[in-house]
Amino acid sequence: MLFEDFYHSFERRIESFLASGYWLWKLVALSVFLSLFLAFPPYTLLIGHLSEHGMKLDAWVFVQNQSADLFHPKDMDYDVRRENMIFRWVLPALSFITGHNIVLIVLLQSILGVFFIYKIGQWLYAVSKDKIATFLFVLAIANTFVCVWTFADIYGYGDGFAYFFLLTALFSRNPLVTFFALQGAFFTDERAVIAGGYLLLFHIVRNAFDKNDFGLPAMVKNAFSGTSLIVWVAWVIYFAIRFYVQKEYFPNHSYSTLGTPVLFADAHRHGLGSSMWTAFEGMWILMGAAILSLILRQHYLLILALTFGFVILVASGIYVHDIDRALSYGFPFLLLSMYILFQTASLRSIRVILFFTAIVCVSHPMIYYMGYNRVLWLEPFPLKIFMLLDHWKHWNLFN
Repeated sequence: MLFEDFYHSFERRIESFLASGYWLWKLVALSVFLSLFLAFPPYTLLIGHLSEHGMKLDAWVFVQNQSADLFHPKDMDYDVRRENMIFRWVLPALSFITGHNIVLIVLLQSILGVFFIYKIGQWLYAVSKDKIATFLFVLAIANTFVCVWTFADIYGYGDGFAYFFLLTALFSRNPLVTFFALQGAFFTDERAVIAGGYLLLFHIVRNAFDKNDFGLPAMVKNAFSGTSLIVWVAWVIYFAIRFYVQKEYFPNHSYSTLGTPVLFADAHRHGLGSSMWTAFEGMWILMGAAILSLILRQHYLLILALTFGFVILVASGIYVHDIDRALSYGFPFLLLSMYILFQTASLRSIRVILFFTAIVCVSHPMIYYMGYNRVLWLEPFPLKIFMLLDHWKHWNLFN
């Protein structure tokens, strides 16, 4: 009974912690604090970029160039990453509005990261009506890459904005909000364009359970009706704008890495297995449980659709350098897993699954792969302080 007593005692502590009226904000505050404490952002790199003689972060340099002249940015051919940024307009727009105040943009992204976690908790509680399950899932996802990166991205990629826009589009019942949120996500990073398909899967699965119709005709109908239709319209408008702008302003532009699965090269392939784990960590337990429940319920068409979507997600990682960033756009699969479990499993079993999921996500070091065979670690806050002290005292322990 030792472990059972510990588990039930832990549940009672959660219930006590969440007893107040603003329990969800308390949960978000705890989750964000724990996330930052265990994986502190590399603000020293940002300080170096802002200093006169420090190392410059190339993405921010090009964002500033874009904000000065969006359709004729200078030094576009300076780096291979820049050729991929010409249709990413959200950060240049923010740069123009703020006078290229990078600190303000990073702060705004972090604030959206907080609301990202809050909206997920709000949605999950609406689905589950259970504070303990909400606590465990929010704590878990706040310590996975999709949330940690929102605070740690000081490089000028803006993925946190795309995550928030996608989540807004996923949960909104207003077609206009959904449409413009999708455009915001698409014009932040092309990975979000692919992630629009994961939103389709979310609506297909949700409608299948809500209407208790798991047949192929119903799934096809759900893929082209309601909110799903807005995704299709957003795709059409996005590509129409993109093709027009490319033809008018970038007629000779090409992508040197297009069609090249860079991860097949030795310098990148070794990161695939690592990133497949580190992008989701303990959430693999959750996704595995959801798939198992579908197998036991014999919902094979849903399994096929989800498998196809996940293969697309993995393929999007194979074709880029920053694998974890690409895989993190698959966060709708985590929400789908929760929805499936609450439709198929008991609350007691879901709590146990989430308990172990949260333990793995919180305790696992935040390690991610950034291409060119570079595995990076976001150190915990105490270690960051010790590293700073080492720098000031010239101990050279970390050099």
